[in-house]
Amino acid sequence: MSKAIETFLAQNPLLTKYVQMGLVKITSLARYIKDTNTSFDKDTTTASISMSIRRYFLTLPTDKPNSIIDFKTPLNLIVRSNLSELIFVKDTKNRLLSRNIFQQIDDAKYFSCLVEGEKEIVLITDFNLNELLKKNNLKKHISNKTSGLGFISIDLPISLRQVVGVYSRITSALAVAQIAIHSFHTLGGEILILVENRDLLKAQEVLS
Repeated sequence: MSKAIETFLAQNPLLTKYVQMGLVKITSLARYIKDTNTSFDKDTTTASISMSIRRYFLTLPTDKPNSIIDFKTPLNLIVRSNLSELIFVKDTKNRLLSRNIFQQIDDAKYFSCLVEGEKEIVLITDFNLNELLKKNNLKKHISNKTSGLGFISIDLPISLRQVVGVYSRITSALAVAQIAIHSFHTLGGEILILVENRDLLKAQEVLS
């Protein structure tokens, strides 16, 4: 058994690292190994595999990263629904256009968020998308548009940026709940996670 476990973990170094960081439960890992490894007989228990895994990790160099976090304070969440996302290829003309649209939306007192990357510019808003496209003749300028989105804003202390794996704790929770992340943005101490409207309530419950 110990040889089979050692071989499995040696072939999955990233998974091994996640276990050391406290991001994967050993019992869950043992159950997965039992279900996928055909070399164990039918009497092999999850508990015995877990014990063998723990013994294996005792032989590895001690690694204590600052990534094992206990969120004792509930995250401050803000939720918005019925959002649309426009993506522009970044160039001088689209940069000016997206900023102009952002200002129009702001003047109309609607929500808007403009995120500029190296190659693309993303505009997120709850302004009427059809009206926006028609008014600014945007169809020829945008590379992609998506409607029916919602986001959860998480107020995460900036100090936690130094903690290895802090974002994976959040995204992993959503992955386990079978919630697809449409996009993920970090702005200072705030995290914006966009999901489909239908997943918004469930995502809020998971993160709460």
